[in-house]
Amino acid sequence: MVEPSFYARPEAGRCVLSVAPAVASGDPAGSPGQARSSAFIDDVCTLVAEQVTSTAGPLALRLDVGLADTAPLYASHDLDNYLFPLVPKLTSRTGRHFVSVWATKRHAPTSSVAICPAIPIDDPLGMYVFDATTTASASTNAYKEQIRDQITTANPLPDGGVALQIGFVVGPHRAWPNLWKPTIDALGAILGHDDGAREWNARDGRITDLGLHCATDPTVGNLIRIAIRASPVGPAPMRLADTC
Repeated sequence: MVEPSFYARPEAGRCVLSVAPAVASGDPAGSPGQARSSAFIDDVCTLVAEQVTSTAGPLALRLDVGLADTAPLYASHDLDNYLFPLVPKLTSRTGRHFVSVWATKRHAPTSSVAICPAIPIDDPLGMYVFDATTTASASTNAYKEQIRDQITTANPLPDGGVALQIGFVVGPHRAWPNLWKPTIDALGAILGHDDGAREWNARDGRITDLGLHCATDPTVGNLIRIAIRASPVGPAPMRLADTC
C-alpha cells in the first residue's frame, strides 16, 4: 500500500510575475474575471516554460501571492483558488504533471512563481494530524461528510494564519486537483466557520501557507486516502532570490 507523500516547498528559482495572480473565475467566457484569470495563467506559463522542460523527474510548484496592504490577509484570497485552474492548465500546456504544489500569501508588492524538482520529506506533522479515507465522488456532499466525520476531535485553530498540508493517495486516472477545494471545504472543524456560515463554508481564507501533494497507487480504485496536517502560523515569508 502506497503511503501519503510530502515534498519540500521550493526555496529557489523565483520568477516575479508581471500580471497579478487571479483566483479561478466562474464567470462567463469573455468576462473581466475570466480575462484576469487567463492573463495570470498565461504569464505563469510563459515564465516557467523553460524550467518545466529542463527539470527532470517529478515537479513541484510554488506560487507566492503578494497582496495590497489594504487587503484582508485572513479572509478571501483563498490559496487553492489561485492554484486551480493554474496547475491543470500548466499541465495541459506542458504535458508535465506536478506531485506537489504550494501557495503562500502575505502583504507584499510583488508575486512570484517557482518550479523545482519535487524533493520528498518526512511527514511534517503539526498541531492537527488526521488521516482520512473517502469512497464518494468528490463532487458530492457525501465526500465532504466522510472527511468531516473523521476529524470530529478537532477544535478550530486560534485566530490568525494557518499552515495546511494535505497529502492525497489516488488511483492513476484521478485528476487530483479536483479534490483540493472539496477537501478544504470539509475542514471546518480545523479552520472554523464565520457566524451564520453554511457547513461547507470553512474559513479557508485563513490559510496563508498551503502545500498539496499527490501519490499514486494503482490498487486503490476509487478510494482516496487523505493525510491532513495543520498548524497555526503567521504570514508566510517570501525568501526566494529573484532569477527571472
